Amino acid sequence: MTRIILVFVCFLASVSVAANTQMVSSSTIQNDPAKETLCAQRAKAKPVPFLIDQSYVESTRALHPDTTFIAADGIVPELIECRVSESTGKYEPDALDSEDSSYWSLPHPQQFTPGIGTAAGQIKAADACIKAAREKVNRDGFDHGFSPTMGVNEIDLSVGPWYRPGARIAGMKAERYDIAVAGELFYKSSGPDLDAVKVSCLLSPMLEVKAIQTK
Repeated sequence: MTRIILVFVCFLASVSVAANTQMVSSSTIQNDPAKETLCAQRAKAKPVPFLIDQSYVESTRALHPDTTFIAADGIVPELIECRVSESTGKYEPDALDSEDSSYWSLPHPQQFTPGIGTAAGQIKAADACIKAAREKVNRDGFDHGFSPTMGVNEIDLSVGPWYRPGARIAGMKAERYDIAVAGELFYKSSGPDLDAVKVSCLLSPMLEVKAIQTK
């Protein structure tokens, strides 16, 4: 019966969080510094700043007052909750959650709408690159531009080295959350085939052109 009541309380807490979301900085949630250090050591993680729903912090600490919240960046950013484990009696990581959750995230720069995570957003980013590259090439006989879906990538830690922070496009270093676009411009020629010009663009999260490379 106790476990059923606890699950029901957790369910009500999650409903409350969804209904009243107020994201706050991790610097304001009053982690105990010593416990935060211990949590990071036992999680083998390097804490980074994050945003979290204040209601979630309060509801969690209502059940577990000793909870410390830290976040770790990586291919899959994680929120780590440390407290005394019922099974080991040690103060250690007791819950992990990915950034897909609605109640926490790493700080992200403002991004264009509808966002690079959508099909419409990828088309919009590709169009911005093709338009800017066409202006740079400045050549008559333009027929069309093309960029495959896999040619549009947000700069993060999960994809190949070409799209990771520090990669360079036309000498410009890519930063986390920038957008890289690869595609081609096609021009009319004297023969049956079209001439192709390969292009790579580095765009800001708001689709501002940072660099264009053509060949």
